[in-house]
Amino acid sequence: MNGFFLGLSLILAIGAQNSFVIRQGLARNQIVLTVVFCALADIFLIFFGISGLGLIAEKFFNSFRQWIFILAALWIGWYGISHAHNAFRSYNRELQDFNPDTLTVMQTLTKLIILTFLNPHVYLDTVLLIGIVSLQYEELEAWIFGCGASLASIVFFCSLGFGATAVSSFFNNRMAWRILDSLISGIMFFISFKLIFQSGIL
Repeated sequence: MNGFFLGLSLILAIGAQNSFVIRQGLARNQIVLTVVFCALADIFLIFFGISGLGLIAEKFFNSFRQWIFILAALWIGWYGISHAHNAFRSYNRELQDFNPDTLTVMQTLTKLIILTFLNPHVYLDTVLLIGIVSLQYEELEAWIFGCGASLASIVFFCSLGFGATAVSSFFNNRMAWRILDSLISGIMFFISFKLIFQSGIL
């Protein structure tokens, strides 16, 4: 239970990855692949941290912290720009009909890999924080703790992705998608500026 609620509290914030899951669900585009990838990636990182390898990752992270945050800020900033662009072209001008971008399997995987593994907060939350908290438990208990945190990721991404699919019928008009893309764009710009600030270059 401790692992589940800690994992859930860390993953609830809307970030680049969660926004992508929501958009894929609403667009009914590669949603099973998206949900499975995000859940498995979280599970891998959680147990990576619990295994003790998180301490090695922490040394690497601290050595290249500034560059990691800057690169992540640039990518997320570009992602925000792409959503701002989508806000003005997500419909067919002649038919006034919803026309979402559909991604292929490779395009979906590429975006998922970048949004997941180039996000420094993913490592701070899963590898470092969960890894450090797990140190209070004995070996078997630590792995059970990790299972609880992993279950939180599975429940969250399934609820987010398939929940978005369930309400996708409300997003069949131009204004709904403009609002969604505008919100996602604003969140991405906020995260990008936050990462630049955390990099220490300002």
